[in-house]
Amino acid sequence: MAGKKETPRQKMIGMMYLVLTALLALQVSNAVLEKFAIINGTLNQLIEDTEKSNQQQLNKIIEEGGKSEVAKIKSAVERAQKVRELTQATSAWIETLKKKMLEVSGSDKVDEKVINNHGSAVATMMIDKKSPWGRDFEAKLNDYVKQLNELTGEKFGTLARAPKDIPEFANDPDHVRKDFLTFTFENTPVIAALASVTQIQSEVLEYESAALRKLAEEAGAATVRFETVIPMVRPKSSVVAAGATYEADMFISASSSALSPEMFYNGTAIPVAVDPATGIKMGKVKFTARGGNYDAKGQSKQSFKAEIKLNDQVYPQTIEYIVAKPTIRVTTGVAPTLYMGCGNLVNIEVPALGTDYNPSFSATGAEIIRGEKIGQVTIIPNQRKVTVAVNNSGTFIGNEEFAVKNVPRPRIVAKDNNGRDIDLKNGVKAGQIAGLRINAEADENFKNEVPKDANYRIRNMSVILARGTQRVQEMTATSELVDLGAWRAIMRPGDRILVEPKNVVRMTYKGNPEPVAVGGSDIINIPVQ
Repeated sequence: MAGKKETPRQKMIGMMYLVLTALLALQVSNAVLEKFAIINGTLNQLIEDTEKSNQQQLNKIIEEGGKSEVAKIKSAVERAQKVRELTQATSAWIETLKKKMLEVSGSDKVDEKVINNHGSAVATMMIDKKSPWGRDFEAKLNDYVKQLNELTGEKFGTLARAPKDIPEFANDPDHVRKDFLTFTFENTPVIAALASVTQIQSEVLEYESAALRKLAEEAGAATVRFETVIPMVRPKSSVVAAGATYEADMFISASSSALSPEMFYNGTAIPVAVDPATGIKMGKVKFTARGGNYDAKGQSKQSFKAEIKLNDQVYPQTIEYIVAKPTIRVTTGVAPTLYMGCGNLVNIEVPALGTDYNPSFSATGAEIIRGEKIGQVTIIPNQRKVTVAVNNSGTFIGNEEFAVKNVPRPRIVAKDNNGRDIDLKNGVKAGQIAGLRINAEADENFKNEVPKDANYRIRNMSVILARGTQRVQEMTATSELVDLGAWRAIMRPGDRILVEPKNVVRMTYKGNPEPVAVGGSDIINIPVQ
């Protein structure tokens, strides 16, 4: 059984045993063996105390349920008696084994001779395949656990633990391949081997304690004694405005540790645990609230069936509750609309859900990509209207609709080699302009809202030196930088430099080039003085 209960004393002894086992592997002095002798004596005292406690527990089970005619209770009493008999027989066999160990070591009690005995006779007795003691010991422990599981319906863990079953040694390459007997007794002095067996014997008694506690709950169901009584308050409403009247019903709630109620939500069993604050056993109801059919106030009346089964009696009740329609809050930056074909970063939140918000999204009219943060998505529209469906842990919350607008055309800008804007009214002086930098700049709002989509490149443009109606010189530039060095000597006042973009692309947030339409309005006319 996972997580068997241990007393603080038992935990402390177990920790000391692990530490000393580790020290023993280092082959330290006889002082360590003396500590094993102390632990062995302490464990024997613990075994004696636990024996008395378990017998008292059995007596209480027989007292409370022994005269009952209820089949479930009678069965619990009988199984509790069998657990005690099984444990006594197993513990008695282990005592015989311990006496045999002392006998093999040449003594009949734990004394200096046994403590200082570094011989391997006991280890051989437990590991040698010709000797029955080791095999019988392991078989006895496995059989004990198997019978205990059958009698209680629980799942107790193995007592014959190999290193792979012990977290402290599971990853130790020196031990992980060893079996139970080799790990426990290999190269182990007599007193350490004896303490190991006594440690396992104490665990047998601890397993019995846990088994009897479980059976006591079943057997004690015949007589209900409420040892825990607390006041309960059920408000008419969990929300009250200032100045309004608060109303609630107050009543008594009582519980007994002897009771083991079963609780159900809509016919499905739910976990039952002891509430730390009150000591009362409570069922844990937890489900995702589903709405629909909301009224004008955004509320939907729902219900579920609660049942508590106690001593074959079922207590049902229909629990009503109200589901409030959650409000979806959308943040898209400056504008509430999206840009066609762009990666629009959007935050979709449902504040009412708090930490339970675990959204998923789907869209019509767009591709949608989930972001790194909860509620963050990138929406790439391919239609004029986009609808995003919001779900939370599989429950539909609502739809959000977005308008979609086209990407604004970029502005073609002429600059000098130093990056200063050229005055298109006054132009440039002949013989003083060595080059141009022609940029396609994004609309300011567009750049702020989808910066990863607002990167433009001029791939090809025609540059002409014109004089009146004549073309004096002409070149094709394949980058944004235009070298005018060869024209400086032939430029005259009254000439014009014409720049006509032919091929402009926008780099999308995915890094793909998208063509941008350019026309006559994009031609730049720079006068020459």
